[in-house]
Amino acid sequence: MPEASLAGIAAAAALEQAWPLPLPEDVRRVAGWPIVAAGVAVIAGSLKTAGTTELASPGRLVTGGPYARTRNPMYVGWGLLQLGIGVIAGSGWVLVSLPFVGALVHREVLREEQRLEERFGDEYLEYSEKVGRWLPRR
Repeated sequence: MPEASLAGIAAAAALEQAWPLPLPEDVRRVAGWPIVAAGVAVIAGSLKTAGTTELASPGRLVTGGPYARTRNPMYVGWGLLQLGIGVIAGSGWVLVSLPFVGALVHREVLREEQRLEERFGDEYLEYSEKVGRWLPRR
């Protein structure tokens, strides 16, 4: 759901123009690009692992690479990109928009999980018990 992240970036940019909410320069300089790089790395690893699998309607359950640590690495990557771009732009509004975007994405993920459970049954249930939805489990 990169559309939600892109909408969050656009909304934050518009709000920044109307009511600036700048981030400190040292935060922008130190944090922005590493966060973007992490997002790109997670997304690239997810795409590489998924290979030719159609993620919208998978023929197999992808459980390796980043999918072995989080069930939703693409969404995690897009969230990191949104955060990093906002930090680079110096917009505090990106921090305000993240929970709203996160709620939209979470709602879609719950729907996707239901479809995966219907399609893959016990295989998906076992996977979801081992791998966290957003963050790795210990």
